[in-house]
Amino acid sequence: ALPIYCEALNNQQKAVLMSERVLGIEHPSTIQEYMHLALYSFANSQLSTALNLLYRARYLMLLVFGEDHPEMALLDSNIGLVLHGVMEYDLSLRFLENALAVNSKYHGGKSLKVALSHHLVARVYESKGEFRSALQHEKDGYTIYKTQFGEQHEKTKESSEYLKYLTQQAVALQRTMNEIYKNGSNASIMPLKFTAPSMPSVLEQLNVINGILFIPLSQKDLENLKAEVQRRQQLQETIKGSQDADLEDKVMEAKPAVQIGRA
Repeated sequence: ALPIYCEALNNQQKAVLMSERVLGIEHPSTIQEYMHLALYSFANSQLSTALNLLYRARYLMLLVFGEDHPEMALLDSNIGLVLHGVMEYDLSLRFLENALAVNSKYHGGKSLKVALSHHLVARVYESKGEFRSALQHEKDGYTIYKTQFGEQHEKTKESSEYLKYLTQQAVALQRTMNEIYKNGSNASIMPLKFTAPSMPSVLEQLNVINGILFIPLSQKDLENLKAEVQRRQQLQETIKGSQDADLEDKVMEAKPAVQIGRA
């Protein structure tokens, strides 16, 4: 899939240039194109480039709209996720918690956007080993999913499973701390799992918040899709060539009349 990511990145770079020239750097569509380019850069493992693009988009967003804008939540969620991916946990939390506050303000405390924000914050607290904070945020997200969808929905079940996992980790951490308090340096300590985020998991979350869905395609489906794209390109070139030929014929037909008129 890597060549597809590279191709997407190249096309998105062209889209950014076109938007800059046609609409201007501070246009909302250009800011959105920067965000898309950052996403494709991250998918191509260009992490510093992705962050720089997101910071640029945020700076432009601040200039045009100010801090208090609903789209700032999406931008800060993107920045927070990328920072989580490079293990800048404290800085990641600043952006993700700001996104949570903005989503709560504009979409209401029971919206699905707020539930997702709670989950993203919980993941960072888990990576830091702060399971109590992680549990609180995931409980808030679970409550929203349960209220909106019911207990049998996939999102509610996923959140419930994650809560169980966080609870197990919190219990293990407390046992370890009790052992240390009781026996000091002679304590028999079980290793704790502090989950560092994998790049695929971060990319998956980036796709979710940006509304990108992947439809599973077989190799045959991909080949058929490429053939269809090529067929349409050839058809467009044929139509364009025919139109150019018609225009040239009309110009040639008009030339003698112009000459006679001059005479």
